[in-house]
Amino acid sequence: MDGKMKSLNIKKYFSVIICLLLLGVASCSDHRLDYISSPKLYLPKSGEVDLIIYKTGEPFVFKLGVTKSGIEDVAADAQLSIMSEAELAAYNSANNTNYKRLPDNCFNLNNSNVSFDKESKLEYFDILIRYDSIDQIADFDEENSADYVIPARLSDASLETNEEKLIAIIKPVLREPLIYFKSSETKVTIEAGKQAAYREDIDIQVDFDNYWDISVDLVVDPALADEYNASNGVNLPLLPAESYSITPSPAVIANGKKSVKVSIELNADLIDYDDFILPIVIDGTSKFSADTAKNVHYLYVSKPAMRFDRTGWTIVDFSSEEPSGEGANNGTAICVLDGNPATYWHSQWAGATGQLPHHFTIDMKKELLVTSVDLQRRPNQRDTQGGNFYISSDNVTFTYIGSFQMAEVNEPQTFKVTSTHGRYLKVEITESRRPPFANMSEVYVRGVE
Repeated sequence: MDGKMKSLNIKKYFSVIICLLLLGVASCSDHRLDYISSPKLYLPKSGEVDLIIYKTGEPFVFKLGVTKSGIEDVAADAQLSIMSEAELAAYNSANNTNYKRLPDNCFNLNNSNVSFDKESKLEYFDILIRYDSIDQIADFDEENSADYVIPARLSDASLETNEEKLIAIIKPVLREPLIYFKSSETKVTIEAGKQAAYREDIDIQVDFDNYWDISVDLVVDPALADEYNASNGVNLPLLPAESYSITPSPAVIANGKKSVKVSIELNADLIDYDDFILPIVIDGTSKFSADTAKNVHYLYVSKPAMRFDRTGWTIVDFSSEEPSGEGANNGTAICVLDGNPATYWHSQWAGATGQLPHHFTIDMKKELLVTSVDLQRRPNQRDTQGGNFYISSDNVTFTYIGSFQMAEVNEPQTFKVTSTHGRYLKVEITESRRPPFANMSEVYVRGVE
């Protein structure tokens, strides 16, 4: 092979390699081609551009970027213009839209020209938007505001342009600058006999660029606890004032920040065995207003009593059990007291079938003040759905103290009951997700001796 032929083959080889590389880049992302093609200018934010503007009183400048792509490092110039009414009408006709051009007093193009040096890839046009003037437009409301636009176009450039990315239809969306709680509720469970101090943090925040120190006053509103109870058919008492503190008070969203963390410190020793509610309200701010839809945070505090020691407890009555079909040392009612979640009571199904309602009665061996009951289902079995609790001092006369509806989870579930003294606890199952069958892994009782 002579030298000329060898040179041609090498060129052909490199041409194939370059083509394969280009195909690979194209398959990964179209944007990668920007930097291996000839230089072009375009608006990266083209088409409809929803622009949220908070009416803080500060000037609002929108920075509309223009990108220079291409493998060559060259200088370039670009010019931006705002479409006239006639030009926008032509755009609407071609694109089946119905945009209205914002009046000239609503915006100003601070710089209509930008220049790129050889290394620069991104420059910006600054558009000052006068939202106070926009707010004065008679029909600029929630229904029609989306129709009003600033129709910007890359109108002149010293390089080739990407024809599909020359126009940005800027749609200002005006918002009130509001202060609000990030979340509407928090739940805290205090484990009796463990730590005395608990802390729960909640966030107050804003969505706008903050150039101030904004003070936020917080109060607890007992009336909201009454409203919550009435609306939800419950009777949660207000968390005792001596059992908590809220800091800092007032809270301050610092200049340059968009949120502040507020801590609620709880003293568990000053909280009784019960469920409580604490409605915390944004009562006032040094600047702007609270969002009335998000100005309340409900803190729910639950302090279930300690579980009783079940040593020596027995089963004195049951409607049915399955002593053979569930395997050795399983299926019987006593399994709900053995401390092993892998074993369980099951209603009878071998030889005969136990029917709803099912029940079993636990002898706690002495009178106890029962405040809640923990039920744990058979692992990964959803059969048991709902039922009732009863208590008795003589295993003859039983008093209803509460009901339960079990979630489909394996963890123990705590059900509050009317605090009542008694020795015998009857668990009645009235609902099954696979009737008539039911099962239960463990039963724990909470209260005070």
